[in-house]
Amino acid sequence: MFKWNKTSDIDTKAIGKHWITYGILGTVIITMAFFGVCSPRNGSGGFTLPSGTAAKVDGEKIGSVEFRRAYLNYSNQLQQQYKDKFDPVALGVSKQVLNGLVERTALYKEATKNGIAASEGEVDHVILDGKYFAGENGKFDPALFERYLKSQGHTEATFTEELRRNIITTKFRNFVASSYRASDKVAELNYRLDESKVDIDYLRLDPSAFPVKVEPAEVDKFLTAETKQIKDYYDAHKAEYNQEAKVKARHILIAFKGARNASGAAANRSKDEAKALAAKVLAEAKKPGADFPALAGKYTDEASGKAKGGDVGFFKKDTMVKEFADAAFAMKPGQISDLVESPFGFHIIRVDTVQEAKAVTFDEAKHGIAEKLVTKQRQPQIVNDKIKAILTDLKAGKDDAASLGLAWKSTGPFSVGARFIPGLGADKAALQTIATLKTPGQVSPDAIEISNVKYIVRLKAKQDADMSKLTPEKRKELAESSKYMESYTLFNTISEDISKRYEKEGKIYKNPDFVAYDQKLHGKGNAESEDSE
Repeated sequence: MFKWNKTSDIDTKAIGKHWITYGILGTVIITMAFFGVCSPRNGSGGFTLPSGTAAKVDGEKIGSVEFRRAYLNYSNQLQQQYKDKFDPVALGVSKQVLNGLVERTALYKEATKNGIAASEGEVDHVILDGKYFAGENGKFDPALFERYLKSQGHTEATFTEELRRNIITTKFRNFVASSYRASDKVAELNYRLDESKVDIDYLRLDPSAFPVKVEPAEVDKFLTAETKQIKDYYDAHKAEYNQEAKVKARHILIAFKGARNASGAAANRSKDEAKALAAKVLAEAKKPGADFPALAGKYTDEASGKAKGGDVGFFKKDTMVKEFADAAFAMKPGQISDLVESPFGFHIIRVDTVQEAKAVTFDEAKHGIAEKLVTKQRQPQIVNDKIKAILTDLKAGKDDAASLGLAWKSTGPFSVGARFIPGLGADKAALQTIATLKTPGQVSPDAIEISNVKYIVRLKAKQDADMSKLTPEKRKELAESSKYMESYTLFNTISEDISKRYEKEGKIYKNPDFVAYDQKLHGKGNAESEDSE
Protein backbone atom coordinates (compact mmCIF):
# COMPACT_ATOMS: atom_id res chain seq x y z
CA MET A 1 0.00 0.00 0.00
CA PHE A 2 1.38 3.39 -0.97
CA LYS A 3 1.44 5.88 1.87
CA TRP A 4 0.30 8.49 -0.65
CA ASN A 5 -3.11 6.78 -0.75
CA LYS A 6 -3.70 8.33 2.66
CA THR A 7 -2.91 11.93 1.86
CA SER A 8 -5.17 13.14 4.67
CA ASP A 9 -2.57 11.82 7.12
CA ILE A 10 -0.01 14.33 5.82
CA ASP A 11 -0.35 17.98 6.80
CA THR A 12 0.86 19.68 3.64
CA LYS A 13 0.09 23.15 5.00
CA ALA A 14 2.59 22.57 7.78
CA ILE A 15 5.36 21.81 5.30
CA GLY A 16 7.14 25.06 4.44
CA LYS A 17 8.22 25.57 0.82
CA HIS A 18 11.50 27.14 1.90
CA TRP A 19 13.88 27.18 -1.09
CA ILE A 20 12.54 24.03 -2.77
CA THR A 21 11.58 24.54 -6.41
CA TYR A 22 9.71 22.38 -8.87
CA GLY A 23 13.03 21.97 -10.61
CA ILE A 24 14.00 19.35 -8.03
CA LEU A 25 11.16 17.03 -8.94
CA GLY A 26 11.47 18.08 -12.57
CA THR A 27 15.08 16.88 -12.60
CA VAL A 28 14.07 13.48 -11.28
CA ILE A 29 11.16 13.14 -13.70
CA ILE A 30 13.20 14.25 -16.71
CA THR A 31 15.83 11.67 -15.79
CA MET A 32 13.20 8.96 -16.09
CA ALA A 33 11.13 10.36 -18.92
CA PHE A 34 12.74 8.44 -21.74
CA PHE A 35 11.66 4.89 -21.03
CA GLY A 36 9.60 3.77 -24.00
CA VAL A 37 6.39 1.85 -23.59
CA CYS A 38 8.49 -1.25 -24.09
CA SER A 39 11.67 -0.66 -22.13
CA PRO A 40 14.82 -2.73 -22.64
CA ARG A 41 15.15 -5.71 -20.36
CA ASN A 42 18.40 -4.65 -18.73
CA GLY A 43 19.69 -1.79 -20.79
CA SER A 44 19.32 0.64 -23.63
CA GLY A 45 19.13 -0.30 -27.26
CA GLY A 46 18.01 -3.85 -26.50
CA PHE A 47 21.37 -4.98 -25.12
CA THR A 48 21.85 -6.56 -21.74
CA LEU A 49 23.68 -4.35 -19.29
CA PRO A 50 26.96 -5.67 -17.86
CA SER A 51 26.60 -7.61 -14.63
CA GLY A 52 27.50 -6.18 -11.25
CA THR A 53 27.55 -2.69 -9.82
CA ALA A 54 28.21 0.20 -12.21
CA ALA A 55 30.35 2.08 -9.68
CA LYS A 56 31.02 2.58 -5.97
CA VAL A 57 31.65 5.89 -4.21
CA ASP A 58 32.85 5.77 -0.61
CA GLY A 59 30.94 2.51 -0.11
CA GLU A 60 27.80 3.79 -1.87
CA LYS A 61 26.75 1.60 -4.83
CA ILE A 62 25.56 2.96 -8.16
CA GLY A 63 23.42 0.22 -9.67
CA SER A 64 22.74 -0.73 -13.26
CA VAL A 65 19.18 0.64 -13.06
CA GLU A 66 20.44 4.10 -12.09
CA PHE A 67 23.03 3.91 -14.87
CA ARG A 68 20.35 2.99 -17.40
CA ARG A 69 18.12 5.91 -16.46
CA ALA A 70 20.96 8.38 -16.77
CA TYR A 71 22.18 6.78 -20.02
CA LEU A 72 18.77 6.96 -21.66
CA ASN A 73 18.29 10.55 -20.52
CA TYR A 74 21.65 11.80 -21.78
CA SER A 75 21.45 9.81 -25.02
CA ASN A 76 18.06 11.32 -25.76
CA GLN A 77 19.42 14.84 -25.23
CA LEU A 78 22.36 14.19 -27.54
CA GLN A 79 20.15 12.59 -30.21
CA GLN A 80 18.03 15.76 -30.28
CA GLN A 81 21.18 17.85 -30.64
CA TYR A 82 23.13 15.77 -33.17
CA LYS A 83 20.18 14.18 -35.02
CA ASP A 84 21.42 11.53 -37.48
CA LYS A 85 25.07 12.32 -36.62
CA PHE A 86 24.64 11.00 -33.08
CA ASP A 87 27.44 8.49 -32.37
CA PRO A 88 27.58 7.28 -28.74
CA VAL A 89 31.06 5.77 -29.16
CA ALA A 90 32.61 8.94 -30.61
CA LEU A 91 30.97 11.07 -27.93
CA GLY A 92 31.86 8.65 -25.13
CA VAL A 93 28.32 8.71 -23.72
CA SER A 94 28.67 5.82 -21.28
CA LYS A 95 31.90 7.22 -19.84
CA GLN A 96 30.37 10.67 -19.41
CA VAL A 97 27.25 9.20 -17.79
CA LEU A 98 29.20 7.09 -15.32
CA ASN A 99 31.51 9.98 -14.45
CA GLY A 100 28.47 12.19 -13.86
CA LEU A 101 26.83 9.63 -11.57
CA VAL A 102 30.08 9.20 -9.63
CA GLU A 103 30.50 12.95 -9.24
CA ARG A 104 26.89 13.39 -8.14
CA THR A 105 27.18 10.59 -5.57
CA ALA A 106 30.46 11.97 -4.23
CA LEU A 107 28.80 15.36 -3.87
CA TYR A 108 25.85 13.83 -2.02
CA LYS A 109 28.19 11.92 0.32
CA GLU A 110 30.18 15.08 1.06
CA ALA A 111 27.02 17.13 1.65
CA THR A 112 25.65 14.62 4.19
CA LYS A 113 29.02 14.46 5.94
CA ASN A 114 28.77 18.21 6.43
CA GLY A 115 25.33 18.05 8.01
CA ILE A 116 23.08 18.80 5.03
CA ALA A 117 19.88 16.73 5.15
CA ALA A 118 16.34 16.57 3.78
CA SER A 119 13.36 15.77 5.96
CA GLU A 120 10.50 13.46 5.01
CA GLY A 121 8.26 16.52 5.10
CA GLU A 122 10.32 18.27 2.44
CA VAL A 123 10.10 15.24 0.17
CA ASP A 124 6.35 14.94 0.83
CA HIS A 125 5.80 18.58 -0.03
CA VAL A 126 7.48 18.39 -3.44
CA ILE A 127 5.45 15.31 -4.41
CA LEU A 128 2.10 16.42 -2.98
CA ASP A 129 2.17 20.01 -4.19
CA GLY A 130 0.10 19.00 -7.20
CA LYS A 131 2.14 20.17 -10.17
CA TYR A 132 3.28 16.79 -11.46
CA PHE A 133 0.81 14.26 -10.08
CA ALA A 134 -2.43 16.24 -10.05
CA GLY A 135 -5.73 14.64 -10.96
CA GLU A 136 -8.71 16.30 -12.63
CA ASN A 137 -9.46 18.22 -9.44
CA GLY A 138 -6.00 19.76 -9.46
CA LYS A 139 -4.95 17.88 -6.34
CA PHE A 140 -2.48 15.05 -5.85
CA ASP A 141 -3.76 11.79 -7.35
CA PRO A 142 -2.30 8.66 -5.68
CA ALA A 143 -3.41 6.43 -8.57
CA LEU A 144 -1.62 8.66 -11.10
CA PHE A 145 1.50 8.63 -8.95
CA GLU A 146 1.38 4.83 -8.65
CA ARG A 147 0.97 4.40 -12.41
CA TYR A 148 3.90 6.73 -12.99
CA LEU A 149 6.18 4.75 -10.67
CA LYS A 150 5.19 1.49 -12.35
CA SER A 151 5.71 2.82 -15.87
CA GLN A 152 9.17 4.14 -14.99
CA GLY A 153 10.36 1.02 -13.16
CA HIS A 154 10.45 2.78 -9.79
CA THR A 155 9.17 1.82 -6.37
CA GLU A 156 7.94 4.45 -3.97
CA ALA A 157 11.11 3.94 -1.93
CA THR A 158 13.56 4.34 -4.82
CA PHE A 159 11.75 7.38 -6.20
CA THR A 160 11.55 9.22 -2.89
CA GLU A 161 15.19 8.35 -2.11
CA GLU A 162 16.30 9.84 -5.43
CA LEU A 163 14.20 12.93 -4.74
CA ARG A 164 15.66 13.25 -1.22
CA ARG A 165 19.19 13.18 -2.63
CA ASN A 166 18.29 15.85 -5.18
CA ILE A 167 16.97 18.07 -2.39
CA ILE A 168 20.22 17.63 -0.46
CA THR A 169 22.46 18.47 -3.41
CA THR A 170 20.21 21.43 -4.30
CA LYS A 171 20.63 22.74 -0.75
CA PHE A 172 24.37 22.45 -1.17
CA ARG A 173 24.18 24.29 -4.50
CA ASN A 174 22.06 27.08 -2.95
CA PHE A 175 24.54 27.42 -0.11
CA VAL A 176 27.32 28.01 -2.66
CA ALA A 177 25.12 30.45 -4.62
CA SER A 178 24.26 32.48 -1.52
CA SER A 179 27.96 32.94 -0.72
CA TYR A 180 28.83 34.39 -4.14
CA ARG A 181 28.80 38.10 -4.99
CA ALA A 182 28.75 39.49 -8.54
CA SER A 183 29.93 43.02 -9.43
CA ASP A 184 28.29 45.59 -11.70
CA LYS A 185 31.25 45.23 -14.05
CA VAL A 186 30.46 41.55 -14.53
CA ALA A 187 26.82 42.44 -15.24
CA GLU A 188 27.94 45.04 -17.81
CA LEU A 189 30.26 42.55 -19.52
CA ASN A 190 27.53 39.92 -19.69
CA TYR A 191 25.13 42.46 -21.19
CA ARG A 192 27.69 43.44 -23.81
CA LEU A 193 28.29 39.78 -24.73
CA ASP A 194 24.59 38.85 -24.81
CA GLU A 195 23.45 41.88 -26.81
CA SER A 196 26.31 41.92 -29.33
CA LYS A 197 25.31 39.80 -32.34
CA VAL A 198 27.34 38.16 -35.08
CA ASP A 199 26.32 36.36 -38.26
CA ILE A 200 28.86 33.88 -39.60
CA ASP A 201 29.29 32.21 -42.98
CA TYR A 202 31.08 28.87 -42.81
CA LEU A 203 32.43 26.02 -44.91
CA ARG A 204 32.12 22.53 -43.42
CA LEU A 205 35.06 20.21 -44.10
CA ASP A 206 34.18 16.74 -42.87
CA PRO A 207 37.18 14.37 -43.30
CA SER A 208 34.86 11.59 -44.44
CA ALA A 209 33.73 13.75 -47.40
CA PHE A 210 37.19 13.74 -48.98
CA PRO A 211 38.13 10.47 -50.71
CA VAL A 212 41.54 9.03 -49.94
CA LYS A 213 43.30 7.00 -52.60
CA VAL A 214 45.43 4.28 -51.01
CA GLU A 215 47.84 2.31 -53.16
CA PRO A 216 48.01 -1.51 -52.68
CA ALA A 217 51.74 -1.23 -51.90
CA GLU A 218 50.95 1.09 -48.96
CA VAL A 219 48.49 -1.41 -47.55
CA ASP A 220 50.95 -4.31 -47.93
CA LYS A 221 53.67 -2.31 -46.18
CA PHE A 222 51.31 -1.46 -43.33
CA LEU A 223 50.27 -5.13 -43.02
CA THR A 224 53.89 -6.13 -42.51
CA ALA A 225 54.92 -3.31 -40.18
CA GLU A 226 51.79 -2.85 -38.06
CA THR A 227 50.50 -6.36 -37.35
CA LYS A 228 49.91 -5.60 -33.66
CA GLN A 229 47.96 -2.41 -34.41
CA ILE A 230 45.76 -4.30 -36.87
CA LYS A 231 45.15 -7.12 -34.38
CA ASP A 232 44.34 -4.63 -31.62
CA TYR A 233 41.76 -3.00 -33.90
CA TYR A 234 40.20 -6.36 -34.71
CA ASP A 235 40.00 -7.32 -31.02
CA ALA A 236 38.43 -3.95 -30.12
CA HIS A 237 35.81 -4.27 -32.87
CA LYS A 238 34.95 -7.97 -32.72
CA ALA A 239 31.27 -7.15 -32.69
CA GLU A 240 31.75 -5.60 -36.12
CA TYR A 241 33.25 -8.79 -37.57
CA ASN A 242 31.24 -11.39 -35.69
CA GLN A 243 27.59 -10.45 -35.73
CA GLU A 244 24.38 -12.25 -35.00
CA ALA A 245 21.52 -11.74 -37.42
CA LYS A 246 19.78 -8.42 -36.92
CA VAL A 247 16.69 -6.69 -38.21
CA LYS A 248 15.94 -2.98 -38.49
CA ALA A 249 12.26 -2.20 -38.16
CA ARG A 250 9.56 0.31 -37.32
CA HIS A 251 6.37 -0.47 -35.47
CA ILE A 252 3.10 1.01 -34.31
CA LEU A 253 1.92 -0.09 -30.86
CA ILE A 254 -1.73 0.03 -29.87
CA ALA A 255 -1.92 -0.74 -26.14
CA PHE A 256 -4.88 -1.38 -23.86
CA LYS A 257 -5.86 -1.55 -20.20
CA GLY A 258 -3.87 -4.32 -18.53
CA ALA A 259 -1.11 -4.37 -21.15
CA ARG A 260 2.42 -3.98 -19.84
CA ASN A 261 3.35 -0.31 -19.22
CA ALA A 262 0.11 0.99 -20.75
CA SER A 263 -0.39 4.65 -19.84
CA GLY A 264 -2.45 7.68 -20.79
CA ALA A 265 -5.45 6.99 -23.04
CA ALA A 266 -4.24 3.43 -23.66
CA ALA A 267 -4.67 2.58 -19.96
CA ASN A 268 -8.42 3.19 -20.32
CA ARG A 269 -8.84 1.42 -23.68
CA SER A 270 -10.39 -2.06 -23.69
CA LYS A 271 -8.64 -4.89 -25.51
CA ASP A 272 -11.43 -5.10 -28.09
CA GLU A 273 -11.25 -1.36 -28.73
CA ALA A 274 -7.47 -1.62 -29.12
CA LYS A 275 -7.77 -4.47 -31.60
CA ALA A 276 -10.35 -2.59 -33.67
CA LEU A 277 -8.17 0.52 -33.73
CA ALA A 278 -5.09 -1.54 -34.62
CA ALA A 279 -6.97 -3.17 -37.51
CA LYS A 280 -7.97 0.28 -38.80
CA VAL A 281 -4.36 1.53 -38.62
CA LEU A 282 -3.10 -1.67 -40.29
CA ALA A 283 -5.45 -1.11 -43.22
CA GLU A 284 -4.08 2.45 -43.59
CA ALA A 285 -0.48 1.24 -43.35
CA LYS A 286 -0.97 -1.33 -46.12
CA LYS A 287 -2.41 1.16 -48.60
CA PRO A 288 -0.07 1.88 -51.56
CA GLY A 289 2.14 4.88 -50.79
CA ALA A 290 1.23 4.96 -47.10
CA ASP A 291 3.61 6.98 -44.89
CA PHE A 292 4.39 4.47 -42.13
CA PRO A 293 6.52 6.86 -39.98
CA ALA A 294 3.73 9.45 -40.09
CA LEU A 295 1.15 6.84 -39.06
CA ALA A 296 3.41 5.78 -36.18
CA GLY A 297 3.74 9.39 -35.06
CA LYS A 298 -0.03 9.73 -35.09
CA TYR A 299 -1.18 6.42 -33.60
CA THR A 300 1.54 4.61 -31.65
CA ASP A 301 1.24 4.42 -27.87
CA GLU A 302 5.02 4.22 -27.45
CA ALA A 303 6.25 7.67 -26.36
CA SER A 304 9.67 7.46 -28.03
CA GLY A 305 8.07 5.97 -31.15
CA LYS A 306 5.98 9.08 -31.76
CA ALA A 307 9.11 11.19 -32.14
CA LYS A 308 11.00 8.58 -34.17
CA GLY A 309 8.26 7.42 -36.51
CA GLY A 310 8.14 4.05 -34.75
CA ASP A 311 11.83 3.37 -35.45
CA VAL A 312 13.33 0.75 -33.11
CA GLY A 313 16.64 0.52 -34.98
CA PHE A 314 18.63 -2.70 -35.37
CA PHE A 315 18.04 -5.49 -32.86
CA LYS A 316 18.97 -9.12 -32.26
CA LYS A 317 16.25 -11.70 -31.87
CA ASP A 318 16.89 -12.49 -28.21
CA THR A 319 16.56 -8.84 -27.17
CA MET A 320 12.89 -8.64 -28.11
CA VAL A 321 9.68 -10.06 -26.75
CA LYS A 322 9.16 -13.43 -28.46
CA GLU A 323 6.00 -12.49 -30.36
CA PHE A 324 7.58 -9.34 -31.80
CA ALA A 325 10.88 -11.06 -32.63
CA ASP A 326 9.31 -14.11 -34.28
CA ALA A 327 7.23 -11.90 -36.58
CA ALA A 328 10.03 -9.49 -37.47
CA PHE A 329 12.63 -12.16 -38.23
CA ALA A 330 10.19 -14.02 -40.48
CA MET A 331 9.70 -10.97 -42.71
CA LYS A 332 11.55 -9.51 -45.68
CA PRO A 333 12.58 -5.85 -46.12
CA GLY A 334 9.59 -3.68 -46.99
CA GLN A 335 7.02 -6.12 -45.62
CA ILE A 336 4.34 -5.03 -43.15
CA SER A 337 3.09 -7.61 -40.67
CA ASP A 338 -0.46 -8.46 -39.74
CA LEU A 339 -1.43 -7.63 -36.14
CA VAL A 340 1.08 -9.07 -33.66
CA GLU A 341 -0.06 -9.34 -30.05
CA SER A 342 2.52 -9.18 -27.26
CA PRO A 343 2.28 -8.36 -23.53
CA PHE A 344 2.62 -4.68 -24.55
CA GLY A 345 -0.39 -4.66 -26.88
CA PHE A 346 -0.97 -4.98 -30.63
CA HIS A 347 1.97 -4.27 -32.95
CA ILE A 348 2.09 -3.41 -36.63
CA ILE A 349 5.65 -4.04 -37.80
CA ARG A 350 7.45 -2.89 -40.92
CA VAL A 351 10.87 -4.44 -41.55
CA ASP A 352 13.28 -2.04 -43.26
CA THR A 353 16.55 -4.00 -43.31
CA VAL A 354 17.66 -7.57 -42.65
CA GLN A 355 21.31 -8.06 -41.73
CA GLU A 356 22.44 -11.67 -41.96
CA ALA A 357 24.71 -13.20 -39.34
CA LYS A 358 28.40 -13.17 -40.17
CA ALA A 359 31.69 -14.37 -38.72
CA VAL A 360 34.89 -12.93 -40.16
CA THR A 361 38.23 -14.29 -38.95
CA PHE A 362 41.26 -12.06 -38.32
CA ASP A 363 43.00 -13.38 -41.43
CA GLU A 364 39.93 -12.52 -43.51
CA ALA A 365 39.61 -9.07 -41.97
CA LYS A 366 43.21 -7.89 -41.66
CA HIS A 367 43.62 -6.52 -45.20
CA GLY A 368 40.46 -4.44 -44.92
CA ILE A 369 41.51 -3.19 -41.48
CA ALA A 370 44.94 -2.19 -42.80
CA GLU A 371 43.34 -0.25 -45.66
CA LYS A 372 40.95 1.44 -43.22
CA LEU A 373 43.76 2.47 -40.85
CA VAL A 374 45.99 3.79 -43.63
CA THR A 375 43.04 5.80 -44.97
CA LYS A 376 42.31 7.16 -41.50
CA GLN A 377 45.93 8.27 -41.10
CA ARG A 378 45.94 10.00 -44.49
CA GLN A 379 42.63 11.86 -44.17
CA PRO A 380 43.73 14.63 -41.76
CA GLN A 381 46.57 15.68 -44.05
CA ILE A 382 44.24 15.80 -47.05
CA VAL A 383 41.77 17.98 -45.15
CA ASN A 384 44.55 20.26 -43.91
CA ASP A 385 45.84 20.66 -47.48
CA LYS A 386 42.32 21.61 -48.63
CA ILE A 387 41.99 24.12 -45.80
CA LYS A 388 45.35 25.69 -46.58
CA ALA A 389 44.46 26.06 -50.27
CA ILE A 390 41.03 27.58 -49.52
CA LEU A 391 42.44 30.08 -47.00
CA THR A 392 45.18 31.12 -49.41
CA ASP A 393 42.63 31.72 -52.17
CA LEU A 394 40.30 33.67 -49.86
CA LYS A 395 43.11 35.94 -48.73
CA ALA A 396 43.89 36.57 -52.41
CA GLY A 397 40.25 37.49 -53.07
CA LYS A 398 39.36 34.19 -54.77
CA ASP A 399 36.55 31.88 -53.68
CA ASP A 400 36.81 28.46 -55.33
CA ALA A 401 34.95 26.52 -52.61
CA ALA A 402 32.24 25.46 -55.09
CA SER A 403 34.82 23.68 -57.26
CA LEU A 404 35.60 21.45 -54.25
CA GLY A 405 31.94 20.60 -53.75
CA LEU A 406 31.66 22.96 -50.77
CA ALA A 407 28.99 25.59 -50.18
CA TRP A 408 28.94 28.51 -47.76
CA LYS A 409 26.21 28.36 -45.13
CA SER A 410 25.11 30.96 -42.63
CA THR A 411 24.58 30.59 -38.88
CA GLY A 412 22.15 33.49 -38.77
CA PRO A 413 22.59 36.15 -36.05
CA PHE A 414 23.56 34.82 -32.61
CA SER A 415 24.90 36.28 -29.39
CA VAL A 416 28.65 36.72 -28.97
CA GLY A 417 28.22 35.26 -25.48
CA ALA A 418 26.33 32.18 -26.68
CA ARG A 419 27.48 28.72 -25.67
CA PHE A 420 26.28 27.13 -28.92
CA ILE A 421 27.04 28.16 -32.52
CA PRO A 422 23.99 27.50 -34.75
CA GLY A 423 24.80 24.79 -37.27
CA LEU A 424 28.25 24.10 -35.79
CA GLY A 425 27.86 23.12 -32.15
CA ALA A 426 29.33 24.06 -28.78
CA ASP A 427 33.02 24.87 -28.51
CA LYS A 428 34.62 27.55 -26.34
CA ALA A 429 37.75 27.94 -28.48
CA ALA A 430 35.65 28.34 -31.65
CA LEU A 431 33.57 31.07 -30.00
CA GLN A 432 36.75 32.87 -28.97
CA THR A 433 38.04 32.73 -32.54
CA ILE A 434 34.77 34.12 -33.90
CA ALA A 435 34.87 36.94 -31.34
CA THR A 436 38.18 38.16 -32.83
CA LEU A 437 36.59 38.82 -36.24
CA LYS A 438 35.92 42.55 -36.53
CA THR A 439 34.88 43.50 -40.08
CA PRO A 440 32.44 41.81 -42.52
CA GLY A 441 34.27 39.55 -44.94
CA GLN A 442 37.11 38.83 -42.50
CA VAL A 443 38.08 35.14 -42.47
CA SER A 444 39.48 33.27 -39.47
CA PRO A 445 43.27 32.81 -39.74
CA ASP A 446 42.83 29.05 -39.48
CA ALA A 447 40.02 26.52 -39.45
CA ILE A 448 38.17 25.82 -36.21
CA GLU A 449 37.39 22.26 -35.13
CA ILE A 450 34.18 21.07 -33.48
CA SER A 451 33.44 17.37 -32.90
CA ASN A 452 36.18 16.21 -35.31
CA VAL A 453 34.86 18.38 -38.14
CA LYS A 454 36.74 21.47 -39.34
CA TYR A 455 35.15 24.75 -40.40
CA ILE A 456 36.42 27.83 -42.20
CA VAL A 457 34.47 30.80 -40.81
CA ARG A 458 33.92 34.26 -42.26
CA LEU A 459 32.23 37.22 -40.59
CA LYS A 460 29.04 38.15 -42.44
CA ALA A 461 27.72 40.84 -40.10
CA LYS A 462 28.32 42.19 -36.61
CA GLN A 463 26.16 44.40 -34.39
CA ASP A 464 27.53 45.81 -31.14
CA ALA A 465 25.38 46.06 -28.04
CA ASP A 466 23.48 49.31 -27.43
CA MET A 467 24.84 50.16 -23.98
CA SER A 468 22.37 53.04 -23.60
CA LYS A 469 19.67 50.44 -22.98
CA LEU A 470 21.50 49.06 -19.93
CA THR A 471 19.28 50.73 -17.31
CA PRO A 472 20.00 50.55 -13.55
CA GLU A 473 17.12 48.08 -13.19
CA LYS A 474 18.51 45.92 -15.98
CA ARG A 475 22.00 46.12 -14.48
CA LYS A 476 20.67 44.90 -11.12
CA GLU A 477 18.78 42.05 -12.79
CA LEU A 478 21.87 40.97 -14.71
CA ALA A 479 24.04 41.15 -11.59
CA GLU A 480 21.67 38.76 -9.82
CA SER A 481 21.59 36.44 -12.83
CA SER A 482 25.38 36.57 -13.08
CA LYS A 483 25.60 35.61 -9.42
CA TYR A 484 23.86 32.31 -10.07
CA MET A 485 25.68 31.61 -13.33
CA GLU A 486 29.09 32.20 -11.76
CA SER A 487 28.16 30.29 -8.61
CA TYR A 488 27.08 27.40 -10.86
CA THR A 489 30.61 27.33 -12.31
CA LEU A 490 32.04 27.48 -8.80
CA PHE A 491 29.75 24.67 -7.70
CA ASN A 492 30.90 22.49 -10.61
CA THR A 493 34.52 23.17 -9.70
CA ILE A 494 33.82 22.14 -6.11
CA SER A 495 32.10 18.96 -7.36
CA GLU A 496 35.09 18.07 -9.53
CA ASP A 497 37.50 18.72 -6.65
CA ILE A 498 35.50 16.43 -4.35
CA SER A 499 35.53 13.65 -6.96
CA LYS A 500 39.28 14.05 -7.51
CA ARG A 501 39.91 13.84 -3.76
CA TYR A 502 37.75 10.72 -3.44
CA GLU A 503 39.60 9.21 -6.40
CA LYS A 504 42.96 9.96 -4.82
CA GLU A 505 41.81 8.43 -1.53
CA GLY A 506 40.74 5.23 -3.30
CA LYS A 507 37.05 5.76 -2.55
CA ILE A 508 35.87 5.48 -6.15
CA TYR A 509 35.50 2.34 -8.30
CA LYS A 510 34.16 2.41 -11.87
CA ASN A 511 33.17 -0.85 -13.53
CA PRO A 512 35.11 -0.88 -16.85
CA ASP A 513 32.28 -2.81 -18.54
CA PHE A 514 29.94 0.13 -17.92
CA VAL A 515 32.56 2.66 -19.03
CA ALA A 516 32.82 0.81 -22.37
CA TYR A 517 29.08 0.17 -22.71
CA ASP A 518 28.84 2.31 -25.86
CA GLN A 519 30.72 -0.36 -27.81
CA LYS A 520 27.66 -2.61 -27.48
CA LEU A 521 25.34 0.11 -28.69
CA HIS A 522 27.38 1.41 -31.62
CA GLY A 523 25.16 1.64 -34.65
CA LYS A 524 22.10 0.19 -32.93
CA GLY A 525 18.82 1.86 -32.08
CA ASN A 526 16.33 1.29 -29.34
CA ALA A 527 14.62 -2.08 -29.49
CA GLU A 528 11.43 -3.52 -28.22
CA SER A 529 12.52 -5.66 -25.31
CA GLU A 530 11.15 -8.55 -23.42
CA ASP A 531 10.77 -6.90 -20.07
CA SER A 532 11.24 -3.83 -18.01
CA GLU A 533 12.60 -4.16 -14.51
